[in-house]
Amino acid sequence: MEGLIVLLVMVMMMFISVPVAFAMIATSIFVYAFIAHIPLGVVVQNMFYSIQPYSYSAAPYFILAGNIMARGTLAKKLLDIADACVGFFPSGLAIATVIGCALFGSITGSDIATLAAIGGIMYPALISRGWSKAFVGGILGPSALLGMLIPPTIPGLIYALVAEVSVMKVFLSGVLPAIIIVILFSIYIYFKGKKFFPDQKFQKPDFLKMIKSIKNGMTALGMPIIIFGGIYGGIFTVTEAAAVAAAYAVCVELFIHRGLKFRQIPMLAVETGITTSVVLILVSGASVLARYLSLEQIPQLWAEQIFGMVRDKWIFMLFNNLFLLVTGCLVDVLSATVILVPILKQLYIKFSIDEIYFASVFLLNLYIGFLTPPVGVNIFVVSGMFKISFADTCKSYVPYFFMLVFTLILVTLFPWLSTWLPNLFSR
Repeated sequence: MEGLIVLLVMVMMMFISVPVAFAMIATSIFVYAFIAHIPLGVVVQNMFYSIQPYSYSAAPYFILAGNIMARGTLAKKLLDIADACVGFFPSGLAIATVIGCALFGSITGSDIATLAAIGGIMYPALISRGWSKAFVGGILGPSALLGMLIPPTIPGLIYALVAEVSVMKVFLSGVLPAIIIVILFSIYIYFKGKKFFPDQKFQKPDFLKMIKSIKNGMTALGMPIIIFGGIYGGIFTVTEAAAVAAAYAVCVELFIHRGLKFRQIPMLAVETGITTSVVLILVSGASVLARYLSLEQIPQLWAEQIFGMVRDKWIFMLFNNLFLLVTGCLVDVLSATVILVPILKQLYIKFSIDEIYFASVFLLNLYIGFLTPPVGVNIFVVSGMFKISFADTCKSYVPYFFMLVFTLILVTLFPWLSTWLPNLFSR
């Protein structure tokens, strides 16, 4: 009963447009004061305690590194690499856009930054080659979100911290699903290109251009190598890797590429602080609420009730996917993560489901949901940024939605797609 009251109060506050973090904090104050009769000072203590773990300090460094790279020359160098490697295919430039978004998103972790940087270059280039505005928007929007799955991903980092699982394993769990998505998107674009431009032919690969573009872009490709090589080489922790990534980004953009000015650094620091604050207040608000639910053993009770109704783990995963897809349409990714993970953790433990496999499925569901109205911010950004009607943007997303659902089915049915790479690196 208490759990239903908590959810009802929180949903009512969110319904009247109270920000999610403040809705959770206000709900916590309500239940602590009027249901549990716990001193309100405990709310404040729990909020501060929840964000004290050392591992949370990785978030601002990764965000800062992404902000710096987004403002510099990185996007152009990554697109040059992608174009050199696949540009000789028919529709090669459009396919290069998908790959460029994946590479750029993996470093910045932001779909908005990816849309601004990659879209700012590729949108006019593709339009000039005869592609329709809506189709180009359909390429850019879903592709920009690939950074949710490819490390270092901020949603993946927050998931790992909230679920108390290995950050690196969660990072790596999304790599193979992301590769599958890139391949599916590329195949679809290739065949649509043959339909739109039947005269397009394969060109001879320019290996010299490939080598030159990779050489010029080594500073961009070096960041993931530094992060993962340093961590798995035992040189530094995840948090230290994030700090090194931020320092590397500053040095590369200020002194090597000169794509950033010293006067821009303070503003980037402010933007990083704002983004970090949003993330941490969400985490702290959810942690206070989760603390109350845990004390009352509400997640355990719900888990036992659901386990009593659903005994088969595959049926549970089916309902879990449907629930998360709907949730992703209504709640933003970080809010859904900090609210749902503590509850769902009790369930996947009950069904003996691998925690890294579940993390990959969870993030992929929210990826799909983030493309879907009414809270699919990505759609509104693409529609506004590239002056495409909302209806046309939604239509252009439909094929990608089905490709993503197909990928979700594959990842759900074949857990090794999520666990093979993390297990390989943990040996």
